[in-house]
Formats: sequence, structure tokens, C-alpha cells
Amino acid sequence: MLMRRHMKTSFPSYSKNLAADRVTFDRVREFVRNHPTVYCGTHTPQGYENLEAKRVMDLDRPVETIHAKANFSKKAASGKCACSICGYVYDPAEHGGAAFEDLPEVWKCPRCKQSKAKFNPA
Repeated sequence: MLMRRHMKTSFPSYSKNLAADRVTFDRVREFVRNHPTVYCGTHTPQGYENLEAKRVMDLDRPVETIHAKANFSKKAASGKCACSICGYVYDPAEHGGAAFEDLPEVWKCPRCKQSKAKFNPA
């Protein structure tokens, strides 16, 4: 309630825009409901799961997200590093056991030729 009061006093057109936004959102929901070939964007809670499964999100009965079951506890490092530009994964097991950190600073990604600085732990 406090947020609404703040928005109304800070932005006089807030309440008018909120009503218009609600109408627009309801129209979008109705369109998606009536056109089952429309995929919801990946910015929805189950967007990536739906996209990968080629499944249309049911707006009235959304599927449970895989993140609810995911275990995000800290795991042992794999030693693998992924290029943030092209996705190439450096795996020490495929390079004679050489750790990524031990590669020379002039080493480049074999796929996109970016520097080591563009890699993140995988």
C-alpha cells in the first residue's frame, strides 16, 4: 500500500497507467490463451524450460519450475572453464590435465580467439 501511495504522489499518471497496463496485460493473456502456438518469452518463470521442451506455457496452470528442485549448494570445482563469448568449454581432462589457471596469459580460446579473461569457471 505504501508503494502505491508513493507511486501516485511521485508519478501523478501512475494510477491511470496502471489501469491501462492491466487492460493490455489481460489482452496479451487472452491472445496467448487463444493461440496455443505462441510461446511465452524466456523471461517468464518457466520460460527456458518451456522453450527447451517446446511446450506452450499454460497461463492458468503453470508447470513447476525445475529450479524448485535444483540443489544450489556449493560443489567441488570441476576445473572446467567456459568462454563467455562462444561457449567453448576448456576441460583439463582433454588437455593432458593442464589446469586452466596454468595456461600462459597469451593463451586464446581455440574457437573465437578471445583471451583467458573471457573465461569463467564452469
